[in-house]
Amino acid sequence: MSHRSATTQYADDVSTATPRTGGEAVAAALERAGVEHLFGVQGGAIMPVYDALYDSTMGHVTMAHERSAAHAAHAYGVVSGTPGVCLATSGPGATNLVTGLADAAANDAPLLALTGQAPSHLIGRDAFQEAPTVDVTGPVTKANYLVTDVDVVGDTVAEAFALARAGRPGPTLVDLPKDVTLATTDRSPTAPSPSVDSEAPERVDPESVSAAAEALAGADRPVVLSGRGVIAGDASAELRAFVTAHGIPVATTVPGLGSFPEDHPLSLSVAGTHGTACANRALANCDAVLAVGADFDGSTGGVETVAPDAESVHLDATGMPRADHPLVGDVGTALEQLFDAMPRSPDAAAWRGRTDAWRRESAPDDAPADGPLTPRAVVERLDELTPDDTLVTTGGGRHQWWAMRYWTFRRPRTWLSTHLGTMGYGLPAAIGACVATGGDRPVVCIEGADSFLTTQQELAVAVREALDLTVVVLHDATPGSARTAPHRAGDPQFDVLADVFGARGFRLNDPDGVERTLEAALAVDGPSVVDVHLDPEVVPAGDDL
Repeated sequence: MSHRSATTQYADDVSTATPRTGGEAVAAALERAGVEHLFGVQGGAIMPVYDALYDSTMGHVTMAHERSAAHAAHAYGVVSGTPGVCLATSGPGATNLVTGLADAAANDAPLLALTGQAPSHLIGRDAFQEAPTVDVTGPVTKANYLVTDVDVVGDTVAEAFALARAGRPGPTLVDLPKDVTLATTDRSPTAPSPSVDSEAPERVDPESVSAAAEALAGADRPVVLSGRGVIAGDASAELRAFVTAHGIPVATTVPGLGSFPEDHPLSLSVAGTHGTACANRALANCDAVLAVGADFDGSTGGVETVAPDAESVHLDATGMPRADHPLVGDVGTALEQLFDAMPRSPDAAAWRGRTDAWRRESAPDDAPADGPLTPRAVVERLDELTPDDTLVTTGGGRHQWWAMRYWTFRRPRTWLSTHLGTMGYGLPAAIGACVATGGDRPVVCIEGADSFLTTQQELAVAVREALDLTVVVLHDATPGSARTAPHRAGDPQFDVLADVFGARGFRLNDPDGVERTLEAALAVDGPSVVDVHLDPEVVPAGDDL
């Protein structure tokens, strides 16, 4: 994460006969990069860029809050595989992006933020709506830039866009003083290219691959841990081919949900703090672990804790030095290399029998047909009523874990959630997902009451843009993740709130009405909200599911 002052002069062969403003250079750079949609909030210091967007072919979604613009761009980038772009004005506009940038950084999401700034001569002088944007955002971006020369505006935006998706994806930011975006230049922006070589090598060293293959082939109790690097590298097909050929059970990290189909016979589902007992037991007892695009981090624990007796192989675009066999390279290509290098399949039939037994033991009991209204009943039925390619978004909270555990994810880029645990991520992410797919795929947002309240104003955006999305609020009438009181005065009626915004609102408080209500909400051509009043007596307390 670094700050760069964008003042370097570029080659003269990119000049153009028609002078353009710095704002127009920004728009030209984005168009040349292939950007199709933007998310932002207008304001004084960023207006020269917005003026340039008026004649652009790019679409723009005006969000209700800058933080939501970052979340929407984040989700757009995950779904589309190309960096999402968000815009904000100077001062509070820029600082409102910080939570969204931090969330994108935690999720390795490709994102470019463009912020307006006070005129150059007023920076650092406490001017109106002036803030030290590059200092504030430095810790939560891969790189950020303060542009002080109009001749390099376009090139800097192009570089930041390229860097956001290079190597390990993440957010970048370009801070644009208003005098620079108003000034004119005769230079055209270059094609997007990162300033440093941050791409992973295409192929892994063959000797390293051979050693890793021997370790896996010689294991009696192997496990694959699949993470978001598989999704970012579009390597789900290669992973499935490898584990199917060699009969190796697969656990996923939370960010890696969808990288391997959870209805596959070799799937152990999710590992980690809120994961399944089956996946965690398999990792704890394995003698070899292949981590593919997955980090051993706060959600899973260190490799020494999670898989204490295992020989570790780590395959990723960024590597993990503590692994016994670190393989750094393009994930899909490296999996193919590993496939070809395997001398034999591991003798793991007995091990698969054990993991199958653990999977059966950890499967949730069948809920009684006449039981109370539970998170599981709602999420599982919602999953059954929607196709496999449905996009699921959530904010941070217990509802996030309910969605993770009770929805069966079968495809990559269908789980859009927050590794940072950010409340309110779900609705703006659903907006970004709708824009990314052009409305061709269902989008479902599963939220909690408190989480939904933090960004509920974005319903106005969903209505204005006529986005076909369904929000399901799992409402347990208790604050936060700790049940401190059985009821709360003034609890919002989210179905009524939806109607006020112009969306369709539904209330669900009867277990017999689950299917009927969800079907009605999903059938709405536009945004709908289902206010699900769970029975607080059956909602587990604290971190329990």
